[in-house]
Amino acid sequence: MKITHDFHIHTHLSHCGHPSAQVEHYMKTAKELGLKKIGFADHFWDSPIDGSLIPGWGFYAPEDGKLEHQNYEHLLRIKPELEKYADPDVQVYFGCETEYDPIHRGVAVTEETAEKFDFIIVPQSHTHITMPKDLYQPYQKHLDYMIQAYDDILDSPVSRYITAVVHPFEAVCCPYDNTILINMLSEDVMKRLFTKSAEKNIAFEINVSQMMNKTPEQIAECAQMRMFKIVKECGCKFIFGSDSHDNETHKKYGNAQLAADLLGLTEEDIAPIAR
Repeated sequence: MKITHDFHIHTHLSHCGHPSAQVEHYMKTAKELGLKKIGFADHFWDSPIDGSLIPGWGFYAPEDGKLEHQNYEHLLRIKPELEKYADPDVQVYFGCETEYDPIHRGVAVTEETAEKFDFIIVPQSHTHITMPKDLYQPYQKHLDYMIQAYDDILDSPVSRYITAVVHPFEAVCCPYDNTILINMLSEDVMKRLFTKSAEKNIAFEINVSQMMNKTPEQIAECAQMRMFKIVKECGCKFIFGSDSHDNETHKKYGNAQLAADLLGLTEEDIAPIAR
């Protein structure tokens, strides 16, 4: 089975996106890679949901006046570009990467707004934004936070709109090697979460950004591979994402296929939207 989708692409509209992260470039690269479906998922926090108590709230609602709030109106600015560079060979999806909301124990999007997206992805591992820094140590506190976040996302009122939990347990910008936390994750907890995810029809993302510069042997032995195998056993579907924040990163998407081959994935293992 060939991986022909990428449902985790950031453009220049994400504050962490590179100026080169343009729809025009991504569409060209998608054709070069043989992709049939790509999903644009810029960072997003819905305006009706107050996030002012979130430790990293400034990323979504900058106070310096130089950057726009990363709300729905901001993301809509991508629509003219999607229309301008439309290609009959590449199906384009307008989505977002919204955030886990620890204050309200939910997801930072309302049902009204969620209905306007083609797909929604949610991380529970943006702990550099959402988690108080005193939970980094001891490691178990950090891990417990991500386990609770996963449960809260699955139990959220908007869970029926969520396509996938992305880069699960790969704590972003962690001040230590985040594979420590992945290796601490028990098989029982993984089976509970991933079975629950399967029941909710929420997919698990294989995030290729962690694999782009690794050999096949390194990928086969990486900490994430144990998770991926249990996800598959639990009947949870997969999507793949490059997590590109610039066009050059997107060009290195080839290891998505390698990961799929190592896991022996078939079409049935892929979330319906990505088939």
